[in-house]
Amino acid sequence: MKDAINFLARSVLFCLFLSTLLYSEVIKNKESLMLSLLPINKEAFALWQQEFAPPEIYEGFNGELIINRFAYLQICSPQGSVNKLVGSYGQGPGEFYGIGAVQKANDSYFILDPLQGTLSIFNKDFTFQKRFLLLYEGVSNVIQGISVNGKFIATAQYRRQIIKNSTKTWAINIYDINGKWQKALFELDKFQKKLKDYPETLLRGHVLLDGQDIYFCFTPINCIWRINIEGNIFRERWFGQKWWKYIKYDLKEKQKFVRRKPAWMYDIQAEETGYRIMAIFKYKDYIGLQISKDANNLLDYCYILLDKNFSWESEQIYLTDFFPAGYGENCLYLAKMIEFKSPYEESRVEILKCTIEK
Repeated sequence: MKDAINFLARSVLFCLFLSTLLYSEVIKNKESLMLSLLPINKEAFALWQQEFAPPEIYEGFNGELIINRFAYLQICSPQGSVNKLVGSYGQGPGEFYGIGAVQKANDSYFILDPLQGTLSIFNKDFTFQKRFLLLYEGVSNVIQGISVNGKFIATAQYRRQIIKNSTKTWAINIYDINGKWQKALFELDKFQKKLKDYPETLLRGHVLLDGQDIYFCFTPINCIWRINIEGNIFRERWFGQKWWKYIKYDLKEKQKFVRRKPAWMYDIQAEETGYRIMAIFKYKDYIGLQISKDANNLLDYCYILLDKNFSWESEQIYLTDFFPAGYGENCLYLAKMIEFKSPYEESRVEILKCTIEK
């Protein structure tokens, strides 16, 4: 009898252990909408040199769906009807070469044009207020990541500002809410060995402001840092070490390659050999990462969540038949093209408003 009880106890413990291995998060569909996507301006789209891209969706102050159409925004009601268009192609006030991100703070929308290195401010009614140049974004002015809160703007750019009279390079720039540069953070040279000695062209950054904390990561590296506004690193977390696939980069092969083709083409081809972080975002009380697992397959993505102290990370959360399209306050947006001929013609898309549940 005693042996039977011991066996039963061991079986229960084993089942409890097994249940922890099976415990994971899944994406649950909360709401489905059908939207019409208006044509993209040909001049703006030509700058990005893409024939197809899923819609990028941002959530407005009143639940509006803000859809990035490259040189303008299509504003839809929460039910999916088109309310207005904001912006157009050009260099003037309220115009864009290409829209890279939409952030909201202080009852305003901050709209990034990465090619011009500018941030345009619109009020809650989407009326243009002002625009300022982000002056410290290096030679190319191509900004990869941006985040805005009530006091600060943080940017992570393709080529980093070299502070005057210094040979150091930095990954993050901090501005006040009016666009005045404050400081540079995260000295690259201190981390280069950890970053697998990738060239700077691959080390594009993603940044997220959360109160006084900054969460930061690089596209090809499975590590996330938690930094304060003074630049002190509080936490470092290497995630996904059992499944992450690193980009294969061979400098000698690149030197052979550049004799036949432009150098940047080798960097692009190298990126396709491994996984990449495409976005960092807040989801409820967690930090979320969107990860691309195949550069040639837009559907091969996953999400992972981490708590803000980096003591826990989720399993990979996979998508099924839908593109990642954006993030709301407590939700994800996914998209599936229903009717599509070209970016320059009106198309139809199904949007799923989803939650991550256990």
